[in-house]
Amino acid sequence: MMVWVRLLLFLMGSGAIFAHAQVEHQLIRRFVVFPIQSDLTLDSASSSMTGSGSRSAQEKVAAATLDEAWWQVREELTNSRRFLIASKQFLIKHDVYQPRGPLEPADAVILGKLLDAHALVTAQVKGRVFSMQVFDGGNGLPLWRRDYALHPSLTVADQVVSVATKLIDDFMASVPYQGFTHVDPLVGRAVFEEGDVLLTQVDVGVAARVQTGDPVQWMQIAGTTVAPLFQGGSRMRIFAEGRIVKVEQGIAAVELTRATNINEIKEFSLVRLPREAERLQAEYLIKEGVRSTFSAELVAPEMSPMEQLKRERRPLATTMSWVSSLAAFLLLAF
Repeated sequence: MMVWVRLLLFLMGSGAIFAHAQVEHQLIRRFVVFPIQSDLTLDSASSSMTGSGSRSAQEKVAAATLDEAWWQVREELTNSRRFLIASKQFLIKHDVYQPRGPLEPADAVILGKLLDAHALVTAQVKGRVFSMQVFDGGNGLPLWRRDYALHPSLTVADQVVSVATKLIDDFMASVPYQGFTHVDPLVGRAVFEEGDVLLTQVDVGVAARVQTGDPVQWMQIAGTTVAPLFQGGSRMRIFAEGRIVKVEQGIAAVELTRATNINEIKEFSLVRLPREAERLQAEYLIKEGVRSTFSAELVAPEMSPMEQLKRERRPLATTMSWVSSLAAFLLLAF
């Protein structure tokens, strides 16, 4: 029975790749980070050592180094305050706490459903190359992947922790959105009126360096090729824009300025913060990485400015006010 289920999921995953152009990306928040797969000793020099005692000691050092690198990857994701990370106890409970190579789509889908994860992180050290991948837990498609050549003059063990941190930072800088639409339970709507403006709330996380006046963009992301989604394999569409008017405890109040259709703004809609995106790329994107060419400028000329809608409503409001004043004057006259 399990064989047939696995085959069905494999076909579904394969079909998702061929139909990648029709796959719309959904918000990723819940992450699972698997232990790092590697050679036992992490250092080619240690393989020449003789004696079972020395080899065992090297293996223990290697295991401790890999474990520290795994913890640091999780720590970086946690410190960003953008993601929720599965605990070690959670992985052990579900019998999945083990190193893994790059995942096949079917395996990523199975693990994503089993662990209720939006994204799965795997990493490997082979020779003097550190590789890391992030997969979508919903459809199994790759979101990001990178190989990093370790420095030839340093031991592998001395570089694993720092490179693991560098790679996961590169991933976070590659994610094209930095927030999502937040619906306050007391408001109950994604878009609401306050005085003469339309407002919405965006969860930007407490670590984001945003401030009043910063531009905000709502976006949709769809896969276009088999390349990783966050590395050139997607098409992005902006359907609304606004500016931050207040930030409090990681939640930004945003005034809408332009939109194709405000009904497209829903809970968990992807939100891009252009200035925050530029900062993350400048600070964390690996030098040889391809920087995003997605402009911070608005790229949807068909959107209607909120000011235009206000101007269209204003003549009617002015006319009604004049009619009311005239009626009141006539009543007073008689």
